[in-house]
Amino acid sequence: MLFVATSLLAVSCKKDTTVKLTGTQWVGNVTIGEFNGSYYMSFLTDSTGKMDVSLRGGGEDEYFTHPFTYTFDGKETGVLKVGDGMADTFHYSAENSTITLFLSPEEAEELTVSSIVFYKK
Repeated sequence: MLFVATSLLAVSCKKDTTVKLTGTQWVGNVTIGEFNGSYYMSFLTDSTGKMDVSLRGGGEDEYFTHPFTYTFDGKETGVLKVGDGMADTFHYSAENSTITLFLSPEEAEELTVSSIVFYKK
């Protein structure tokens, strides 16, 4: 009887480790050729967000805002889709407070980077 009570107590005291991205903001930087890119990712709801992109270099500055949709397992893995583009996977690391966005092979070839690491703002 004591064993059963101890087991139930241990199970009922487990901490909920579900992560919510809603309301968080993240920043990532990459160099693409002669351009320095700054990416600001905001998770607006539990399935939508926006990505602000600033590209500087080559005598030009360009700014874009792209809405995105996403799914997230609440632990570490998700899929993010910007506009009509490819669906890219991402990995959330609570330990490092990072999100690593893995680009599709087509996007990676075009941008010459295979992933972008975002840090919590």
